[in-house]
Amino acid sequence: MPPSPRDLVHENLELVSLPEIVTRINGMIEDPESTAVDIAEVIAEDAALTARLLKLVNSPFYNFPSQVDTLSMAITIVGTRQLRDLAMAAAITGRFRRMPEGLPDSDAFWHHNLACATAARRIAQAAGLRQQEQLFVAGLLHDIGKLVMYLTAPAQSREVLDRLQKPDTDPATVEARVFGFDHAELGAELLRQWRLPDSLVQPVRWHHAPAVASNFHPEAAVLHLAEAIANTVAPPLSADDDRPIDLQVWNTLALDPERLETLIRDTERHFPGIVAIIYEAA
Repeated sequence: MPPSPRDLVHENLELVSLPEIVTRINGMIEDPESTAVDIAEVIAEDAALTARLLKLVNSPFYNFPSQVDTLSMAITIVGTRQLRDLAMAAAITGRFRRMPEGLPDSDAFWHHNLACATAARRIAQAAGLRQQEQLFVAGLLHDIGKLVMYLTAPAQSREVLDRLQKPDTDPATVEARVFGFDHAELGAELLRQWRLPDSLVQPVRWHHAPAVASNFHPEAAVLHLAEAIANTVAPPLSADDDRPIDLQVWNTLALDPERLETLIRDTERHFPGIVAIIYEAA
């Protein structure tokens, strides 16, 4: 019997573990005795991470009217959980930088996912959704299941990519035939093992089929639309990413489809800066 998503994650948990600093911040956020100052002090232990977070909150992506000079000020303006989400995004992209031979390299992987993250936050703003930073992280992590596949089963991953090159291949079933499950299911399982909230787990699980999501339906719709936008901004990782938009997402998000071009332009404008701050500076 092939391993389940849970088996694959458990067998390789050290290889795909969450960066230690994010684990510490998560624990502090759940501790009612921890203050924003405490959390800022932990982040400040990592000078590179601190610099990237301050560059990000001072970038045109946020467009704050005045300079944010300290982490405590950033927490006050952005919010504790929101800054945690941004810290997680910066730390994770720095943690996973090596890919096995014959698979998409780390630049291709993270550029695609950062494009999706950038688009997700812009869509969330347009739709008036809260937790925009969490949707940024959800966009960044939407294909994290592929990363697990690449790192833990490179031969099978290469087989998936080879099969997707053939005409008339149904991308929805290729991973299931090779692995017994798809990358969205595997990614959701990894996020559960990282003890991340369902508001991240469920959108990642259903980003290819948002209509099926029973919880966090709008968030899954954001990721679905964000990935389609990302594929116009950065090359898709593989054929299964480049799918048509489910037209139901426009109703789910109460957005006019005519806004698509604006959302693409907004993502194109902010994407290079996000890559420079989150990825290239790592």
